[in-house]
Amino acid sequence: MSALPVAQIFPALLEQFSLRQNFIVCAPPGAGKSTALPLMLLQQAAFKGKIIMLEPRRLAARNIAQYLASQLGEALGQRVGYQMRGDNRQSANTQLLVVTEGVLTRLIQSDPELSGVGLLIFDEFHERSLHADLGLALSLEVQQAFNPELKLMLMSATLESEHLQQILPDALLLESEGRSFPITYSYHPIARDWQWSERVAQRCMLAVSEQVGNLLVFLPGSGEIRQVAQYLSAELPAELPAELELHCLYGQLSLAEQQAAIQPPAQGKRKLVLATNIAETSLTIDGISCVIDCGFERQASYHASSGTSRLQTKMICKASAIQRAGRAGRLQAGHCYRLYSEEQLNHRPFANSPEICRSELSRLQIELLQWGANAAELTWLDAPPAAHLAQAEQLLIELGLMTSQGRLSPTAERLGRAGIGPRMFALIEQAQRWQQQFSQAGLVWRACQLVALLELNLPIKADEPNQAILNLQGAAKQQYKQQLGQLAQRFKVTVADPIDAKWDGLLLAQAFPDRIALKRQGTAYTCSAGFGLELDEQHPLLKQQALVVVDLYWPEGRTQARLALACPLDLAELESRQAERFSTQLYCSWSDSAKRIVAEQRKQLGALVLHRQPSTRFEPRQISQAWLQQIHSKGFAWLPIGERAQAWLQRVCCAQQWFSELAWPDYSEQALLAEVEQWLLLDLQACRSWQQLKNLDWLALLKSRLTWQQQQQLEQYAPIHYLAPSGNRATIRYQLGQAPMVSIKLQEMFGQPQSPRLGNKIALTLELLSPGGKALQRTQDLASFWQSAYIEVKKEMKGRYPKHPWPDDPVLAQATHKTKRQLKQ
Repeated sequence: MSALPVAQIFPALLEQFSLRQNFIVCAPPGAGKSTALPLMLLQQAAFKGKIIMLEPRRLAARNIAQYLASQLGEALGQRVGYQMRGDNRQSANTQLLVVTEGVLTRLIQSDPELSGVGLLIFDEFHERSLHADLGLALSLEVQQAFNPELKLMLMSATLESEHLQQILPDALLLESEGRSFPITYSYHPIARDWQWSERVAQRCMLAVSEQVGNLLVFLPGSGEIRQVAQYLSAELPAELPAELELHCLYGQLSLAEQQAAIQPPAQGKRKLVLATNIAETSLTIDGISCVIDCGFERQASYHASSGTSRLQTKMICKASAIQRAGRAGRLQAGHCYRLYSEEQLNHRPFANSPEICRSELSRLQIELLQWGANAAELTWLDAPPAAHLAQAEQLLIELGLMTSQGRLSPTAERLGRAGIGPRMFALIEQAQRWQQQFSQAGLVWRACQLVALLELNLPIKADEPNQAILNLQGAAKQQYKQQLGQLAQRFKVTVADPIDAKWDGLLLAQAFPDRIALKRQGTAYTCSAGFGLELDEQHPLLKQQALVVVDLYWPEGRTQARLALACPLDLAELESRQAERFSTQLYCSWSDSAKRIVAEQRKQLGALVLHRQPSTRFEPRQISQAWLQQIHSKGFAWLPIGERAQAWLQRVCCAQQWFSELAWPDYSEQALLAEVEQWLLLDLQACRSWQQLKNLDWLALLKSRLTWQQQQQLEQYAPIHYLAPSGNRATIRYQLGQAPMVSIKLQEMFGQPQSPRLGNKIALTLELLSPGGKALQRTQDLASFWQSAYIEVKKEMKGRYPKHPWPDDPVLAQATHKTKRQLKQ
């Protein structure tokens, strides 16, 4: 192992190991970072405590631990062991423990000091899984607050080292060159249509005939793997070489099947492995010299409006394309067939967005609450989105795992030991309570059956869960039985006889309180979380008035979700057992036709309105909320504030634009709308009709946002009137984006040499009028007007208005609004 490329960084690492706390190791696939480096540290580095190495996948964790133990000539579980959910191989002598991501979180939560641990290694960190990001955030806090001797090492083939060094500024960055043989590439785009799997199988056959050695095919998921495998074994067996062995590799297979795909073929045999991206990084499959990359992967996508996640097939990023191709050049020169175009690859981002930014975060929120910190208090590479955390909190409250005060409920304390997600845990917990309360034997067993089906994320071809369980076959059926057995043991339940089918809906409603769907009309349903759902016209569940939606998806470009898996729900039965979930509320809303606020009594389940009837009872808070909803929907311009208030508002906004030194509240429409509850809410409670709203003293309401001193500043900087040299007051007109304007008779400006200014800064636009009120000239430069344009105006107007003064020098003349005769009297 000392000949592996990563060995080149060993001297520098050992030299600095006692002096540094944090390390960043960047090494390409095949360099030996997952094997040679931890083994070297185990044998040569001097530090207290054992090494814990985090692996993102169970198969990789098990195989790496097995390989390292064999290198030491020991049985697994001695100096090298592993720990994952449901499988633990370690002893008191274990010094290097390989764990999966959930295990690391549990270890930190149970022992915040990580007693006896000297080094945490995050392998394949570039995958940026949710658990890895959480594990790093918690580990940094452990290091800073509880165990300053703890060392952290982040390893990956493609690390964004600059980003990492922002949160690990003192980390030692070590980069290792890989050992890769030349790889040639060819592009063979295949359209993603109903014949896609068949065409991929045909390309595999061509590759088998064109290349020597073993072949690795990357496919999006287990469904596509089975389709391609079936075509190769059933449709084209005569065209495949006799020495070729066909293997599949994905997470749901048995350990024996996975090991068979990884191990080298028998003497004289070749191997064709159909794999998901499980084979992209950590796992090494012996003897691969040819890679066929379909260009797709399964990726969880979070739909924020409904709070749901679903696996979607998406094209891979550039980093994944590089990783996949690199598998062909580990041991010899190789070739990579890319079943997409070079142009498509060039348009892809280098890396995927991290899982923490595109996932449902209820489990993360529970971990944070158990840790005793909110997300803002931890150091993240990418912070979890606040909106996703808020949705997670709401779900946990509905599941009964979190209180409205933001604390974990007593029930949630048991979640960590259950080994299942929050939704499924809530389902089994309620089943245990109901089984005892209603003496309903077999209820917990049925709950475990439902959970075993849903926790495995198996490909389901059914409309209802019970039908899905009956349809399970082969490896899927075996995994279901294994999962069910583990749940039965964990929750101490035995096999029971079938129970009434109505319980399925009642139980699933505990796990999916946000996905109880009520029929609206036709094929449309509304879910209790507020989003819409649509069924196919021939769907067997379409006759049901209420459903619990277990799985759904969002078709490209559609605003309505589509149903994938659901169960009928008897709402009357649910209410008889959980009346607290139903509420009767007074609801007020604006009626366009009546031009007033109307009230109705509603019976609701979440956002679902089950029954409604008109009401004559009004509550002030409900009235104001109805007005606020309408105002936010229509915008500030909808409000009937009147001309006086509108003119005042224009004056304030102009003053704020011209005089930046005025520290006043923001009077833009956006700000008034955003803060409407602060200046309008109390007055809205007394209004029920449009006329009452219109009759409010809008000018006083808007002025209330200014202090008395600020109102005096307004009169100083942007007065309502201009006091002319004649002694008359002229109204100043304000309009945002334009200069202030005064219309005034020309004679009233005699004796004024310069244009007047507001606040000694903003020149007034003077609309100079004839004695008859006709506009003669607009100007912001009165001095220039007197010297030039006035002469022409005088010639034209003197004969038309001989009774009014037209002096030769208006600057020295007396300003007046009178005629010559009136001046002499």
